[in-house]
Amino acid sequence: MFHELVDDLRCTPPLDRSLDEMARLLRSACSGGAPLNGRLVSRPKSYTRTCLYRDDRFEVLLLNWSPGAASALHDHGGQHCWLTVLEGRLEIDDYERLDRGDLPGHARIGARGSRTLERGGLDLRSGRFDLHKVSARRDAPAVSLHVYSQPLEKFLIYDQATRRCETAFGTYDEVVFAAGELARR
Repeated sequence: MFHELVDDLRCTPPLDRSLDEMARLLRSACSGGAPLNGRLVSRPKSYTRTCLYRDDRFEVLLLNWSPGAASALHDHGGQHCWLTVLEGRLEIDDYERLDRGDLPGHARIGARGSRTLERGGLDLRSGRFDLHKVSARRDAPAVSLHVYSQPLEKFLIYDQATRRCETAFGTYDEVVFAAGELARR
């Protein structure tokens, strides 16, 4: 299911595609069966990040959300992120930075709205100040597919109430395929 997605992205990476092309590609990946046949690592009351592929031009991750799990309010380190829901539903709370971002550790942010992404629903993050918080519904798990325009190694997490932000680092709970491995499987 994901071999075709990665092979396609290796030929033409995400930033060399239009938004419509990326949407078609992710919808196609969503039309397959269950991700990795239920083999995703899981963690109660949280979510896990499984790396399917990574090179210097992009990375592909599966996030496995337990019921009620939520990410911190975060940005994407100034890069693009495409997200689609493979199973379940995700709540997306959108935010934006209201300050210039020139004072380390401080951030003034504002809410822009919320929406629910059903299976096949898409979300795009494309700017330095394009922020969101993602959460699974309390009554059901979810699985989402994420494509980042480069590996997400460093980004900011935000606390709206205290107007603080701090650096976080992208980590994996599991690595399924490393660069080059996918083509051999």
